[in-house]
Amino acid sequence: MTTKRFLILPAEGTRLSDSGLQSPMASRLLATLQPGNKSEVAKLSRTLSASVDSAAGVARRTGKAGAAANTGAPDIKVVKSLYEDGIKLVEASEEVLAALRHSHPGIRVIEEVFCTPALAPRVDIPLRPAKVTGSATTAAKNAASAPLVVEVVRGDSNTPVRGADVIAFRTDDDALKKRTTAAGKATFSFAGAVTKVKRLYVYHEEPGIWGYFKSNVAVSGNSVRVVLAPLDLSVTDSLRHFHKPGALTDGTGVRVGVIDSGAEVDHPDLIDAIEGGANCVPGSTRQPNDFGPDGAHGTHVAGTIAGRGTSPTGIRGNAPGAKLWIYRVFETGNPGDGSSFAVVDAIERAINNKCDIINLSLGFKPGVTDPAISAALAKARSRGVLAIAAAGNDGRKPVSFPGSDSTCVAVSAIGRKALFPATSTEVDDIAGPSGNDADNFIGGFSNTGADLDATGSGVGVVSTFPGGHGVMSGTSMASPSVAGVAARLLAANPAILAMPRDAARTDAARKLLMDACKSLGFGILFEGAGLPK
Repeated sequence: MTTKRFLILPAEGTRLSDSGLQSPMASRLLATLQPGNKSEVAKLSRTLSASVDSAAGVARRTGKAGAAANTGAPDIKVVKSLYEDGIKLVEASEEVLAALRHSHPGIRVIEEVFCTPALAPRVDIPLRPAKVTGSATTAAKNAASAPLVVEVVRGDSNTPVRGADVIAFRTDDDALKKRTTAAGKATFSFAGAVTKVKRLYVYHEEPGIWGYFKSNVAVSGNSVRVVLAPLDLSVTDSLRHFHKPGALTDGTGVRVGVIDSGAEVDHPDLIDAIEGGANCVPGSTRQPNDFGPDGAHGTHVAGTIAGRGTSPTGIRGNAPGAKLWIYRVFETGNPGDGSSFAVVDAIERAINNKCDIINLSLGFKPGVTDPAISAALAKARSRGVLAIAAAGNDGRKPVSFPGSDSTCVAVSAIGRKALFPATSTEVDDIAGPSGNDADNFIGGFSNTGADLDATGSGVGVVSTFPGGHGVMSGTSMASPSVAGVAARLLAANPAILAMPRDAARTDAARKLLMDACKSLGFGILFEGAGLPK
């Protein structure tokens, strides 16, 4: 039988003691499913396997024809447990988990699902060689065609950019993707000579430079030289235009949980802002207290909320006085990367660390929801924690989960023309409809709809990167811009901060944020209540 990973949790909530319900059978099961209880878990596995075998009318461990031979592998493996009486992550077959659910009323069994950071999607195609088709004569001509070489360099130092993804469209139906070498070069072998590239994109995660997009790029001598515009921290970007970060004390007394890919703890703009955190990735090879960055995403989000730098050498977030708690749920190459269990773990930790706000710049595929995360979010609301989440980046589709959950403030991404270079990838994000100001727009990637609550700066946002500063776009950026405003507003309203940590406190904080939103003329389905300041 094929094994999968599942979340096992009480019928209500994420922990029996939180619900106050008496469920002895569920309590005994949850206490058994601990990583250290190997003999008890093995005993439970044998009982469940016998039940499965009996129902199927076979003796699975006999090795008889038509039965699966016993490999000695346990039927249930406990990967991680948050509490003795609470949620577990286990690996088992669907049959065994079904038997567990049948024999133990009072529990839920939910298949693990996975999320990704809510970055604006890249125009993308697989990394692959060109296809040569047609007659032998055509193939010979193709083979004789000179390759197209795209050289990518930094505009600030004229040095090559290594590892950038370059996508070249010769026509709408003929495109190739290559990665730049140490010399900053990507070589394309199109079928036939190339005199003009219809669309050319360059994506990267390098600090200090913008991405690149341009249409109808002329080819000279079978080559194109792309110069990536340098970042200038003294120039107003989307975040500084729409939200205008203020004093270093803004946000003082407020804790914000950043559920993301970790953050660079010793970044000069963040070193005084980060108070603590945890590695929540199940099965991670890194230490439980290692919440350092995996990529640039989480560091960028953290700086948008509480960066404490000063232009022109640093950046300032919307609530520089707030304290950040960093919960890493993404780890490249790990089977638990973006696990729903990791997200629940992070929310639980944020509650226990007395965060006032949590930011979720992540999302699941359209149509995917998760009852365990919903239960954790409901608990967060009942404990005075306001959840703010990205609306998703599926191009005007309905708000994705968890932003679509009623407990979350879901945020779309607003941008403004001329706040990014004319050759940056953000140019390709401009889309209708127009608002009251024709230069403002809701990013073409942004999800919209009735579940939307607010809009925030999300196109061409400059923030902290590992090793410097960088630019990103997506509802991933819009969510922390609103979370930072929420922290600033909450800090300025001590009466709400002093309320008991319950749902009334959360609702008061949410109402405070909604009242600060002002419509920019896009309509409620594109901007929710509007832009908070």
